[in-house]
Amino acid sequence: MPAAVKILKALRELDHLPRIGHCPTREEAQRQKMQETFPDHSDSESSEEAGQESTENTPGVQRNVKCITTLQELCESSRKYASGYLDHPFRLRITRSSCEFDAVISPTRTPPRSGGGGAEYKKLEELLKRWYDNAAVSGYGDVREQVTKIDPDIRDAREIPASEFIVEPELLRQVERTWQRHFVPGDAVRAVPYKIHLYGWGGKFEEHRDTPELGLVGTFLVGLGDTSTRGGLFLMKKPSEWSQDGERMTAHPGEWCAFYPDVPHRVECIWGGYRAVIAFKIFRAEGPARETEETRMLRQKVVEVVKEMEPTYGILLAHRYCLGTEHFSGFDAILLDAVRSLDGLVVHHLPVAMSLTSSWGSETKYSDGHDWEMYCQTNVYPFAGSYLELLEKEGHVSDKEHKRCGYPWLADEQAIPFFSVDLSQSLYEVEDREIDTCNFVGNEAQAWRQDSVYLSYALVVLKADEGGVSAVRTEST
Repeated sequence: MPAAVKILKALRELDHLPRIGHCPTREEAQRQKMQETFPDHSDSESSEEAGQESTENTPGVQRNVKCITTLQELCESSRKYASGYLDHPFRLRITRSSCEFDAVISPTRTPPRSGGGGAEYKKLEELLKRWYDNAAVSGYGDVREQVTKIDPDIRDAREIPASEFIVEPELLRQVERTWQRHFVPGDAVRAVPYKIHLYGWGGKFEEHRDTPELGLVGTFLVGLGDTSTRGGLFLMKKPSEWSQDGERMTAHPGEWCAFYPDVPHRVECIWGGYRAVIAFKIFRAEGPARETEETRMLRQKVVEVVKEMEPTYGILLAHRYCLGTEHFSGFDAILLDAVRSLDGLVVHHLPVAMSLTSSWGSETKYSDGHDWEMYCQTNVYPFAGSYLELLEKEGHVSDKEHKRCGYPWLADEQAIPFFSVDLSQSLYEVEDREIDTCNFVGNEAQAWRQDSVYLSYALVVLKADEGGVSAVRTEST
């Protein structure tokens, strides 16, 4: 069975893994949802829920909840995507048959308009059409089946692979500098050409996240031309059914947009014209970081918040990552550094998954609401590679197997509160429902790679005398 398929199978067997905690953040969000159904009875609760809440009203837990609220605000202030225009022109050479091109492309802040039949606009339209007509049909990755499919109802697009075009090193350095300048914490990165993406009339791509892989920190798109009307690329702050919940990104020559690979995005149906971009994958690289004043101030604020928190607690990171990840991106990297900087604490990280069970309503069909009750419970489970290997081998992993799996510090932990700094992004939940295409559609599928499925990662913070050695655990893959 391919590695990625094993991961998806394990996500449906979470109750065969040992419980290590719950998620108050998700429970509170679900309670609010349930209360909105019967707002006049929002004080009603089942005995199970009441018992659970009573253990969470201690001063330490309440202080942690307040701190998490501040961290959520700080996380929200750190950008998930950015856009602008390149500072310098660049040369592009395309070698694909019938798509041949070799010229310098200059950033165009005032693109040619369709009105009036301008020669410049007509020339661009003809070029984009020629590329589109002679490019390869694009597929998409079905994460559930771990295969790459072609289905115009999901994705209708064309592409030119990196083997059929050439960009000069100067453009790569420009892309790398631009990423460092706009995304915290300013770590060194390496830009790798991926594909030229082309969309024509009727072109679209359902909401999705880009396929993850180890070391991948972002996607960077550089526009080659955009004559499209309506539709186009929308970047979303959270999964959504509506394009107006996102920000539209055009693709005029030299115009760029960049985002983390787990940011939901879609190409809304294009009603006319064409658009083309060069896509670059942005990987983590060795080299000095370029810490901006924005990063320095954010880091200082995060340190001030986390030093007020009381262990033991877990924090679900804002971004999703693939199995085997040891280095985090954006706000997550700053958060980990902040907790590590504090004395008397031990910080571990590991992939986790969560199940949610909830019910609400009245027992009787025509109730006036007097017997309306609600119940909500979450369970958080370790999801590191060592647990999955044991699960596949033995069919069940008990709470006595943490040491065997390489996580001895979890041996006595079954009720860690895991808080989320970005609930819309960080949680990989398993519920009795079909999860939307945003979780199950990517730009490609690679079933042999265990890093091609997104997982939630969490920090677990313990007092130094409870957490063993202070070195961060290197996750088993």
